[in-house]
Amino acid sequence: MTRLHVAAMPFPSVQGTQAAVRMMMDAEHDAGLEPELLTYAHGGFDLSVPWTHHRMRDLVRDRSLRSGPSWRKIAQDAQLVVELRRVHGRSRPQVVIAHHVEAAAAAQLARCADRVFFAHTALQAELPTYLDGLVAKVGGRAGEALDIALARGASSVAAISPWLADHLQAAAGREVRWVPVPWPVPPPIDADERAKARARFGLGAIEPVVLYAGNLDAYQGVDVMAEAYLSVRERRPDARLLVATESDPEPIEKRLWPTGAASEVVFASLVDEPDRRAVHAACDVAWVPRRTEGGLPMKLLDALSRGAPTVVVRRATAGLDLGDVATVVADDDPQALAAGALLAFEGRGVARARGTRARAWMADVFSPDAYLSAMTALV
Repeated sequence: MTRLHVAAMPFPSVQGTQAAVRMMMDAEHDAGLEPELLTYAHGGFDLSVPWTHHRMRDLVRDRSLRSGPSWRKIAQDAQLVVELRRVHGRSRPQVVIAHHVEAAAAAQLARCADRVFFAHTALQAELPTYLDGLVAKVGGRAGEALDIALARGASSVAAISPWLADHLQAAAGREVRWVPVPWPVPPPIDADERAKARARFGLGAIEPVVLYAGNLDAYQGVDVMAEAYLSVRERRPDARLLVATESDPEPIEKRLWPTGAASEVVFASLVDEPDRRAVHAACDVAWVPRRTEGGLPMKLLDALSRGAPTVVVRRATAGLDLGDVATVVADDDPQALAAGALLAFEGRGVARARGTRARAWMADVFSPDAYLSAMTALV
């Protein structure tokens, strides 16, 4: 075994980070690198994988798939240090690839000599979204200090996006490489599949449909998305919002109920690949809002790889040059997000052509070869 990946999270689940780690594992396995993965004891669903998946012992009995701090997560992160020592001592990998800050801290405490800190977000930006007031400010400073300490203490540092690589490199004063996620580009979606997908969700053949796929945590920009949907409906009262999530729908419903628009929202499951394909087939445009900088939204890669016309706020591009493969709009501006969707509705042919270019761009920039090359240079 050459590489032991460590991720302080439930696995598998529908969250973007879990999907990204799975893609990395698959790419390395297909290249004959014999990777292994260590995660929490639980996951969101059963998944058969061709590589070795180590689970921690189920001591905490946690079943939550949420992101963000909690006492159960802290307990599991402490347990991860012990579990990592056990797996590392038995497997003796050439390198440990620790995903995000909790796993990187565990690898450091477990004294793994050759370790890569693979940063998935800037903790100084994300941590305050789970806190309030002065505590949020203190949390942001603490998150920044932890980001820097882990980057400086690792053998090498990878980042999931160009923006995050530049940010960590400047903050920590050491080299940080952007490593693209090896994201698959599935077969194109045809008109017949679109019609069947719309029928599955009770959507009309010509109703304009906006898709949001992902969790409904505060950092995702749910409030901006709700306001944007109301703006869209002022111009297109027949517009529908398709929300594909495993999260509690309350955050979006709470914002739309007073206007009566909540009844026009369709909620869909996002458990597996057929679900993901169906919701993208049913939409006219996919929205990617985001409140914080740092990470790379997997929902962006998912939409582009499926050829869905995509409107993304600038910070959610994570430093990627999207050129003419997506519509990039201003941050925190509901009117701009709405205008991008209306433009896609009115020019569906142009939007679909852009989606076709997006699939080709994804196949080039986020190919398994691009990932393997970047990671091999890093380790």
